[in-house]
Amino acid sequence: MKSFYCQLDYEHVPYLSPMGVANGNLANNGCGVCSASMLVENMLDVPYPPEVAAKEAKACGAREGYGTNLYIYAPVVAEHFGMKLTVTEDGQEALRFLQEGRGMIIANTYGDRPEHIGVFSNSGHYIVLAAANGTEVKVWDPMYKEGSDRFEVPGRKGKVRLDGTDAYADFSEIEQDCFERPYFLFEKAE
Repeated sequence: MKSFYCQLDYEHVPYLSPMGVANGNLANNGCGVCSASMLVENMLDVPYPPEVAAKEAKACGAREGYGTNLYIYAPVVAEHFGMKLTVTEDGQEALRFLQEGRGMIIANTYGDRPEHIGVFSNSGHYIVLAAANGTEVKVWDPMYKEGSDRFEVPGRKGKVRLDGTDAYADFSEIEQDCFERPYFLFEKAE
């Protein structure tokens, strides 16, 4: 059974920023936490709900003004669950990792910029790259709510195919979305 967490379902879970953001909760700042929960639960088949992930992110100092710093949080998650972590900005390295079935990735999207409309977000956002079949990648987007028109807005329409909460996109779209942003590659330790 696949675990999927939509951050919008977690408005009731405080995720206050040390910078004093008054409305800090998982609904508006929890994409990194929900991505980590989905990755861990689906890769390792162990519980790691967003409420627990949020506490761990705050405890290690990864909670920032807007969201979660995965440069701080990802190594903590990897160590906690005995996984190997590689961080890269090389999209082709990330795609090969998925194609080889080595693990899952949390990718950091850039969002809109003058020459590109973000497919998964109009600003910085974390998504899970769960698997690849050729260049088609299965994505779990923690901002996706079933029945929403998230991928029907101008600039996104036709770039994502949905099957329940699984979103499928060509890696070229993801690579453009993650322009000059990191990919956090998680694999089970041998």
